[in-house]
Amino acid sequence: MSWFILSGQVGTGNLLVQSLGNRLSTDEYLLTAMDGETFGHHRPGLQELLFEVYGQRGIEPVLISDLPQFYSKRGKIEPVPSTWALMEKDLEERKPFSRWKDSDNIIQTKQWELTEFAIDAMRKADPKALGYDKARGILDRALHSDQYWWASARPWWSIEMVERGAKDLFMAVAAIPDVDEDTRKLAHRLYEQIIFTAFDWQREGIVDSLSKREDEDIRQRTDHNMPSLPKEELEKMIAKLQEEMESVAVKKEYERAAQIRDRIAELRRYQHGASLQHMIKEGDKEWEG
Repeated sequence: MSWFILSGQVGTGNLLVQSLGNRLSTDEYLLTAMDGETFGHHRPGLQELLFEVYGQRGIEPVLISDLPQFYSKRGKIEPVPSTWALMEKDLEERKPFSRWKDSDNIIQTKQWELTEFAIDAMRKADPKALGYDKARGILDRALHSDQYWWASARPWWSIEMVERGAKDLFMAVAAIPDVDEDTRKLAHRLYEQIIFTAFDWQREGIVDSLSKREDEDIRQRTDHNMPSLPKEELEKMIAKLQEEMESVAVKKEYERAAQIRDRIAELRRYQHGASLQHMIKEGDKEWEG
């Protein structure tokens, strides 16, 4: 259900209720997890879903800390290594963190080499030395997951994020008090290898190839068991988006308006596709008859 929500397939409270079906009458809870920016940033108009869910009959939002008062039966489990982006093939290949650390991805391999090198260099530094706190602050900010994620090309890619992450790690090493020249040079060499390889990937079409393959996998997952979207609910989602698009256009937020326009077109395509699918099914029924 988290996937259906974050991919924009259930954009109204009614659709969410319909998608949950009989689960609403069973003694169970649903745990969802996604980025906050899913609602309205990545998915324009989806913030309306939040407002509707909180006022929707049949759905009672609770905190994880509230669950013990509703469920007395408990047991210990061993969680499977996983992430919110996990797909079945990742489990089959035993690569649950492949979008951040894939042994077949030379860029990510170099990124982690530079990451571990920077951490090790910081550990060896004197924490009482003048300038240590500044270097440590740079390293702390540099240890973010975006640089690895955007180097995956599965299907997300950003050479800017890759360069920024590598540069921050190098700058952390360079800022260490009394760092020796060999250490600084090696960190810079790793930085260069990451950036040069990233440019090679773009020039040689590797990024396009990886992204296309991943897009196809994601499309299969999206289309599989996709909840049906009634026409009235689709029209409701589109109407809200058009309202928002006109509002931001008046404020001259044209890039935002373009994002919303693209989302409307996406829903229209789905609506047209669903109609064709319905016609095909009806035709099959008549043929069978």
